[in-house]
Amino acid sequence: MGVYKRRRRQIDGSYHDYWYIRYWIEGLEKKESIGKVGEVTKAVAQTKLEERKRQIRLDQLDQIGAKIPTLSEFSGEYIEYVRDIKQNRSWKCAIQYLAHLQRPFGDKKLSQISAKDIDDYKLYRLRAVKPSTVNRELACLSHLLNYAKRRKVFFGDNPVSISKLLPEHNMVDRTLTPDEEAKLLNSSSPELRAIIICALNTAMRKNEILTLRWENVDLDNNIITLDHTNTKSKKTRRIPINSALRTLLLEQRLKVCGSDYVFVSSKGTPYARHDSLKQAFIGACKRSNINGLRFHDLRHTAATRMVESGVSIVVVSRILGHADLKTTMRYAHPEDSLKEAVENLANFNPNRTQNRTQVGIEK
Repeated sequence: MGVYKRRRRQIDGSYHDYWYIRYWIEGLEKKESIGKVGEVTKAVAQTKLEERKRQIRLDQLDQIGAKIPTLSEFSGEYIEYVRDIKQNRSWKCAIQYLAHLQRPFGDKKLSQISAKDIDDYKLYRLRAVKPSTVNRELACLSHLLNYAKRRKVFFGDNPVSISKLLPEHNMVDRTLTPDEEAKLLNSSSPELRAIIICALNTAMRKNEILTLRWENVDLDNNIITLDHTNTKSKKTRRIPINSALRTLLLEQRLKVCGSDYVFVSSKGTPYARHDSLKQAFIGACKRSNINGLRFHDLRHTAATRMVESGVSIVVVSRILGHADLKTTMRYAHPEDSLKEAVENLANFNPNRTQNRTQVGIEK
């Protein structure tokens, strides 16, 4: 790397010296004109060279001359990437998130979105939605910017990472009681009842249940195999079939009349739109006078019941398909063990401790 002069011919045929800087990127030599000698000093050229060195260290040099798209211009490419390359089932949600992000950021180039803009967006959106919703939208923007960086159309630090996501305090731990379960099943249609029973006996997610095919059900070995393309973690998951679920599946095989799908609507068709199931579930809850229950709470109920029955948290984690055991720990309720530990203090026997200490000394 260095600063040097180079003589160039002008339009009028005369010659003039220019300041140049030289640097290398991944073994390739780069030369860049800084300006005419006399109009630009060597110190200015040296400063520009130092700037290029810094950009090389930060892997930002490709931004020189790069065409930075606006959020609106890049959104289409991002959706195609999430839908076709990543094959992420949440790509439709990404469209909704980006629709909200377009309003303040749509006409801005990706490089113009600052951490302050993110902070302002939080204040704006919090007037209408919960922190969790804001975080989902910002997580989508952050993912888009990271993808844009890999595509060399965005450079520098991710403003969402600088601003940080909002703290969330709206986690709802809702489980279905046995009494509520009986009421809910009695208030449900045969189609919905079958789906609820499956959820409570497998802890499967709604989409996993509605898209379950008979080719993934092995009644000979009592195993359901969820293909990696149909799970949130993108990993194949195997769930044992218990006696209650086996009975249900045998009944379903007779009811669905040769359909590829295990669960179908009252019309005999697959659940193309989850909204129809959502409305049916809400209606059943209303008829049962059950408040604050979401379909996803059935998964939480199944997990909680397994833990309360003494099943290892590691086993529960594998059934749920969690990549991190910490995610499953929310289903473990440590309060009882904490109470037991403190109660042991009330029954503390000093003689027993003294004897044990004495034995240790003698050894």
